[in-house]
Amino acid sequence: MLGFTSQIPILWLLPLFILSTTIFQRCNSTDNTELSSNCNEKDLSALLIFKHGLENHSSNTLSSWSNENDCCSWKGVLCDNITKRVTKLDLHQQYLEGEINLQSLFQIEFLSYLDLSLNGFTSLSSSFNQSHDHIQYLDLSFNDDLHMDNLDWLSKISSLKSLNLSQINLQNQTNWLQSIDMHASLLELRLSSCHLTNIFPSTKHVSFANSLVTLDLSANTFDSELPVWLFDHASDMNISHIDLSFNFLQGQIPKSLLSLRKLETLKLSNNELNGSIPDWLGQHGNLKYLNLAENLFHGSIPSSLGNLSSLVELSIGSNFMTGNIPTTIGKLFNLKSLFIGGNSLSGVLTKKHFSNLSNLEALVLSAPVSFDIDSKWIPPFQLNGISLSNTILGPKFPAWIYTQKSLEYLEVPNSRLSSIDGDIFWRFVANITQLNLSHNNISADLSNVMLNSDLIFMDHNMFRGGLPHISANVIYLDLSHNSFFGTISHLFCHKLGRENSLDYLDISSNLLTGEIPDCWEYWKGLSFLFMGNNMLTGEVPPSMDSFIDLIILDLHNNSLSGNFSLDLSNITNLEFINIGENNFSGPVPVKMPHAMEVMILRSNQFEGNIPSQLCSISSLIQLVLSHNKLSGPIPKCISNFTGMGGAKKTSHYPFEFNLYNKGQDLEYLDYGLLRTLDLSDNNLSDEIPRQVFSLVQLKSLNLSRNHFTGKIAREVGDMNNLESLDLSSNKLVGEIPDTISGLSFLSFLNLSSNYLVGQIPVGTQLQSFDASFYDGNPGLCGAPLPICIESNKYGGNNDIDDDDDDSFTQSLYFGLGVGFAVGFWSLCGSLFLNKPWRHNYFRFLNRVADQFH
Repeated sequence: MLGFTSQIPILWLLPLFILSTTIFQRCNSTDNTELSSNCNEKDLSALLIFKHGLENHSSNTLSSWSNENDCCSWKGVLCDNITKRVTKLDLHQQYLEGEINLQSLFQIEFLSYLDLSLNGFTSLSSSFNQSHDHIQYLDLSFNDDLHMDNLDWLSKISSLKSLNLSQINLQNQTNWLQSIDMHASLLELRLSSCHLTNIFPSTKHVSFANSLVTLDLSANTFDSELPVWLFDHASDMNISHIDLSFNFLQGQIPKSLLSLRKLETLKLSNNELNGSIPDWLGQHGNLKYLNLAENLFHGSIPSSLGNLSSLVELSIGSNFMTGNIPTTIGKLFNLKSLFIGGNSLSGVLTKKHFSNLSNLEALVLSAPVSFDIDSKWIPPFQLNGISLSNTILGPKFPAWIYTQKSLEYLEVPNSRLSSIDGDIFWRFVANITQLNLSHNNISADLSNVMLNSDLIFMDHNMFRGGLPHISANVIYLDLSHNSFFGTISHLFCHKLGRENSLDYLDISSNLLTGEIPDCWEYWKGLSFLFMGNNMLTGEVPPSMDSFIDLIILDLHNNSLSGNFSLDLSNITNLEFINIGENNFSGPVPVKMPHAMEVMILRSNQFEGNIPSQLCSISSLIQLVLSHNKLSGPIPKCISNFTGMGGAKKTSHYPFEFNLYNKGQDLEYLDYGLLRTLDLSDNNLSDEIPRQVFSLVQLKSLNLSRNHFTGKIAREVGDMNNLESLDLSSNKLVGEIPDTISGLSFLSFLNLSSNYLVGQIPVGTQLQSFDASFYDGNPGLCGAPLPICIESNKYGGNNDIDDDDDDSFTQSLYFGLGVGFAVGFWSLCGSLFLNKPWRHNYFRFLNRVADQFH
């Protein structure tokens, strides 16, 4: 569950937008006369105009901003001690919203420093004509909802030295480089996460390149080679810090990079760079931070990297790299953080790899390398964090790790561990913030163990006995896929010494038995609760509706029973509930919050009609009611499911869950990517309402094994996103609508066992499906079923030989002739021989003629 966090140290999960704050001082003057004097009237007026553009609740943050006060004492304002002119405005992370009125702020003629980062601004006013050569530092970053349609206003700031627009949407900026190019004095440029698509790789020269010291263009969508303008004139450049990570950059690292002699930081991780890691990188003596991880590099790790004696951080990783980790890594005596990863790396790590790493603080290895280290070895370092995922660390937990007394996180997932030293191990990890032992084969009885770490990943092992005890510190606990048995009461039905912090609990896929205890009032703060795939029995206790922050509730595949009568409508955050594969009975539960997105209720004993109250949960994107005892029609109000019918922003929580889709049980990891309606295996009847086919965002529609009648509506062709359609085993009649052939994403179709007739519409995917998916419809024909008889009129079936054709034709004509003669003389003979019939017949013909006349 939430598997991505189990592979990354908790320190790396801190939000990227936590920036170092700028410490500024307010005006300090020993002259009481100066303290009492007002700031410049023009500056005061400009600041109040800026404040006027803020939304009301934002203005409250700036309550000190009043024309009755000296503006030099206002929050975030710094003035020159002598002139009393405003020189600096720092309002970062003040929760301001509304408009940034740059036009007014730039009227403050001595303002050189402006920081409005980490707020919630949504618009920008930048219509000014005159130049503003006093602005040197401008930071508008991390205003996530701010879009900029042009950057022309930057040309009016001629003395700009530092520009940070990170996390602002610049996707319409097709010429962003040209807009910034004229700033020949620019020292720092940060445009991270701006939705930029073009890095102008073939441009040879830009004006600011020679002055630039720091360049951050990370987390955009550049998909070209590295830009020429950054490397071709490298010998004339002063650049020290380059971050192009998290893009789609391709090609090889150019050798011209070697000319950047002042380079201290090079971050190219998470791209598609290929070729080998160049050996000449070892000549970059000033490099302190080198990150080349998650690319497509092949070959081995060059031993020359051991010459980078200034390195503080080294990160290398590619699944295409081979060979051993060079022992020269052990020469990097300044190294504090080491990450090496790659599924194809191999070899053995010895003490020599770590011999001089006395400053090492973080060791992260993700490669199938083994360790040949004496159990009495005492490392030269004291680490803050260890992550040795996918290594061959086991079978016994290594003794040298016990020498690390300052650990904040310990991660050894999928490291072939099978045994730990009982009490010694649990005492050692008691004060570690994050513990990850997942995907090993550790067998230990935890009945008497107290877990104390904030984040604990122990899933996919062989832990046994009763569930362990947990302290109030635990925030995240994953004990799934083990062999814990017994009841769960002792874990939940006791008060901790203080209010517990537990937010995420997964005890699914164990051997737990007994009833769910009625003591959830102690755990109201839970957001994620997984207890599926156990042997729990009884009814759901009333206290389970006391959650405040619950987002996901999963109780599937147990033996729970009774009516599911919980009133969950007040749990406003609840988005996902899975109570499938139990023995719940009675009506379908409808007391759900309006924010609910997924309801999986399959394989129970729910009965009665599909309640129309469900239609009020318009945010539903997945509704699974299959394998129950429901009857009656599908309510027409089903079109109210706007989450299935229109574009809707949904949540994305990565955890495992199963759905029956495309004719099989499939495992999914992100429910936000699916749109599903599954009402199969019930006793539903009547026609399929056209409103079902208005749910055009559906990817899977399953109405099979019911008693639906009538025709398939032509509107099925409007469901352009449909990937799976199952209408089998019903009583549908008529032809298959030809509009269905336009469903270009359809990869699964089952219409078998109905009363459909006519030719299967011609469409590439319709003919590619197995014939069994059309079987049981005697009136259907055409590929992949036998060709329709009508086609003989147009050249027919070539498999029937000419002799058979002639014989058949002769027999047909003979039969027609005989039939005509018999019919003619039967009628005419009667008229000639029977006079009353003859008179009536002629009167009938006269009446018909009169009517036509």
